Amino acid sequence: MSNQLFLDKIKELNKQANIKDWAKYILSNDSKEIDFPLKSISFALGKLLDANIYVINAEGILLGYYERHRVNTQRVRNLIENKSFPYNYIHRLVNVQETIKDIKIDDDLTIFPVEKRANYPEALTTIVPIKLSDDRLGTLLVGRIQEKISEVDHLVIEHAASMIAIEIALEYGKIEVEIDKQVSGAKLAMSTLSITEVKALQGVFNHMGEGTIEMILTTSEIADKIGVTRSIVVNGLRKLVSASVIEQRSMGMRGTYIKVLNPLFTKVLFGNLD
Repeated sequence: MSNQLFLDKIKELNKQANIKDWAKYILSNDSKEIDFPLKSISFALGKLLDANIYVINAEGILLGYYERHRVNTQRVRNLIENKSFPYNYIHRLVNVQETIKDIKIDDDLTIFPVEKRANYPEALTTIVPIKLSDDRLGTLLVGRIQEKISEVDHLVIEHAASMIAIEIALEYGKIEVEIDKQVSGAKLAMSTLSITEVKALQGVFNHMGEGTIEMILTTSEIADKIGVTRSIVVNGLRKLVSASVIEQRSMGMRGTYIKVLNPLFTKVLFGNLD
C-alpha cells in the first residue's frame, strides 16, 4: 500500500467535503456553525472512488447520497426521493457489524436494484457500519459497477465513515440541546401561570386540537366555553408570548392568530411530559 496515495486521497476528500482542518472542526466551539452537510461528504467520496454513495442512519433514513452511476430503477428512485429504505433491507444492514467489501449483486445486501442484475453482473457493494464508540449510528454504502475496493480505498472509506459518525453525533447533540431548551422553556412558562390561566390555556389547546400548530380563534368564545373571563384567557396567552411558547397577533374581527413555537408546552400543560 502506498502511504502517499492514501494521504493524497484523504487530502482530496477533505478538500471536496469543505473540511480544511478536520481537527480544528472537531475542537472548535463554533463547529456547529460550519457548513458540513453529509451530502458534501457523499459527493466527495463518490467522486474520489467513482462510486455511488448512500449514508443511512440507524432508522433507515437517507441522510446523504451521491450517484455516480445512473443505474437505479424508478422504484429505487422513489425510495431515495422519500429518503427511506425498506425495513427488511435496513434490518439486514443492522446485522452487519463489521465492514464487508465487494458484495456481489446477487446478494441480498447489494445496494443495486435486483431488476438490474443482468445489466450489471459485476456490480459490487461495500457496507461500512457507522459507529461512535459502541453506538451504531448508521451505515455507509459504496456501490461500484465492477472495480473492487483496494486497500487504500478501504482506508479512505473507513476515514469517511468516521467523519460521518462525528457529524451524525453532532446533529443528534443539536437536537437534544433543542429539546432540553424547549422543555425548560415550557416548564418556565407553566410556573408563571395561575390555576385559572392553566384551565383557560388547556381550553385553548383542546380547541386547537392535537398536532395543530397554528389557528385563528376567538378568545371570548373560548372563555365562554370553559367558564372563565376573557381577560384570563388573554393574560395566559400573553404569558406564553413572553416565554416564546407561542406567536400571537390580532386578526381584527376574525379573532386572534396563534402559532405554537414550542410544541412540548402542551405536554407540560396536560402533564404528559415524562
